[in-house]
Amino acid sequence: MGHNLLINSKMKKIIYIIIAAFFCNVALAQDQSKKEIDTTEAYSNKLFKSGNVTFGLKAGYTHSNLYGNEIDYIFADSKTTALPSFHAGIVVNSQIGEYFWLKHELLLNQRGAGVSLNDSINGNYTSTLKMLYLDLYPISPTFHYKGFQIYAGPYVSALTHASIQRKDENGKLFNDKSIFGDAGNSEKDGENKYLQKFDFGLNTGIEYQFPFGLLIGIKYNHGFTDIFQYANSYTNGDTKVDNIKIYNKALMVSLGYSFVKNKKIR
Repeated sequence: MGHNLLINSKMKKIIYIIIAAFFCNVALAQDQSKKEIDTTEAYSNKLFKSGNVTFGLKAGYTHSNLYGNEIDYIFADSKTTALPSFHAGIVVNSQIGEYFWLKHELLLNQRGAGVSLNDSINGNYTSTLKMLYLDLYPISPTFHYKGFQIYAGPYVSALTHASIQRKDENGKLFNDKSIFGDAGNSEKDGENKYLQKFDFGLNTGIEYQFPFGLLIGIKYNHGFTDIFQYANSYTNGDTKVDNIKIYNKALMVSLGYSFVKNKKIR
């Protein structure tokens, strides 16, 4: 119980830091773009009449999966299946130049995959790993032309919740939340593996904004952080602790709305 409370307390602090970082990035980008506007009046006439920063909301479908050479080290099979899930959050666009923008996003995003597990009672069986992340896309340089946006940049994610389906002694599926970090409470080696609390990677995408504010887009996330670690790795002397090659990847399709006063997009 104390271990769980410690994790929850730390995760709350991490989430607050990520949210604060998001709004700090937006404020800094807005301040920088204002400096660009003030250089010449002629240049500022090229910008939106409503200002150089627009806010919006977006939500949509996430098609996530895992990749890596050592999936079968954690699971019973090296094959995984994609998990259909969701995402939703805030998007901010900061216009720096006529065609150069900066995109900032803060999204709640569910990721995971269909996997295989094994135990001595049930043998091999199909399971589902679900992970709920708070994704921060701090700054994605964006080329913008007549409503079209092409962008790429880094992302960092904080894991807020996770579960995996397991079978009990009667063969009935249940959601095991200990994979989030309630480790060391089981003597079973398979339950001593738990998830990293951070993910880092790159995103790239394309988006179109209609003159009346509707947004439609697609993006790809590619993770570079090993998402698994051991609770008892150092005491057990496991050589895999720093090198379990399993990563996140996801394709996201979004709809949204940008709150713009000026309806003309250049």
